[in-house]
Amino acid sequence: MIKFFRKIRQNMIKENRASKYLLYAIGEIILVVIGILIALSINNWNEKQKLNAKKQDYYVQLIDDLKSDIKFSKDYLEESSAYLKEYESYTDGYHKDVLTPNQVYEQISKLDLETTPLTFNTSTIESLQSTGDIGLIPSNIRNRLVDLKRLQALTIKRFEDTDNGKSDITQNLSLLLGSTTLPKRLLNQPKLKDFLNIDENLKKLILVYEGIHRWKSISLNETKERLEEMQKEINTIMELINTELKT
Repeated sequence: MIKFFRKIRQNMIKENRASKYLLYAIGEIILVVIGILIALSINNWNEKQKLNAKKQDYYVQLIDDLKSDIKFSKDYLEESSAYLKEYESYTDGYHKDVLTPNQVYEQISKLDLETTPLTFNTSTIESLQSTGDIGLIPSNIRNRLVDLKRLQALTIKRFEDTDNGKSDITQNLSLLLGSTTLPKRLLNQPKLKDFLNIDENLKKLILVYEGIHRWKSISLNETKERLEEMQKEINTIMELINTELKT
């Protein structure tokens, strides 16, 4: 094709048809420009398709992360609610009966001391931010994702602060009791039980247990509120992403 146009151009020059050659040259330039524009358009379309496919992959990953966070939050809230109900039942007992120290100790020592650490799936949003691909995500979703990550970090920080307070008191418990399983092990060891005389520390043990569970209840109530707020935000983000996936 190029040789064909070149031959026509050469013939026009030989025949001294300058005006026709000029028109032909202009037409040839226009065709070249049109060809370049078409090539650029195709290339831009291909790039747009690649970016769109990349964005869709991110959406799928984000949905997986958010679903995982929803499940974790749901399980955590159920676990927290169960403990708080038991703790409330324990504290309500003070309004119903005249309690002996042994009764108080028996009841409060049955409450679970452990707290589950908070973890959230932020790998995809962190990848988006570190690579700069966050710009692929529409602002209405992008801003919510960034705010969610900030809320999650704040929730973890606050939880760790209050849980550290509980841990500090728990160390005192180990000095008074040895371990939470020791009293049961001593049931078959009367001489060793008399020697250790743990009952002598009963007053301190009750106070330490009270401190631990007070810190734990405060921590779980605060975390519960934040997780409930987080669940609502996650559901909103998932709805927005699912709408994008359908378009």
